[in-house]
Amino acid sequence: MKFPKRIRTERLILKALYPPTFRLAQDHFAVIDKSRETLREWLDWVDKTHVPEDIYNDYLVNWCQKNWESKTGYAYQICQKKDGAIIGSIDFFRIDSRAKSGEIGYWLTDDARGHGYMTEALRGFEKVIFERGFNRIMIGNDTQNIRSVRVTERAGYHLDGVMRQDAWDAYHNRLRDTNVWSRLKSEWEHQKS
Repeated sequence: MKFPKRIRTERLILKALYPPTFRLAQDHFAVIDKSRETLREWLDWVDKTHVPEDIYNDYLVNWCQKNWESKTGYAYQICQKKDGAIIGSIDFFRIDSRAKSGEIGYWLTDDARGHGYMTEALRGFEKVIFERGFNRIMIGNDTQNIRSVRVTERAGYHLDGVMRQDAWDAYHNRLRDTNVWSRLKSEWEHQKS
């Protein structure tokens, strides 16, 4: 299964975060840093990302490159077509080739929220995933992360259930509950017809 280096939607281009370069790390870090306070509320890795070298070593080399080359994960920057501005990231991971399934994670910058970009990116990405023979996509999000919940609802994902108190949330100093959403290829095919 080969994933493209670029995925185009009406307003966006998803650009592969592979192969790793330090310039890519610097650009990705700058976007994360700009929305750090909002992102850290839901993404624990943000507080471990202090300099571009953290992005380069921990994410681009040790996650993106490793997973892309072993075909176990694919990550993309979300960029606006009109000006090339980086507005977020989306990735496909926990790939189970026998079950033909995997999980999507995503985030957007503060200034890109509320414009439908993530729903558009998600729909473009799932098209690529399903066209490569996958049968099921899963998304997990904190039950309190209303923006992320709305993205999954708008994109037509099914709420399979809630994993109660499944992880520690250091930002909110609590055990978090995680929504588990899924979409099957048959549901995606039905919607596009």
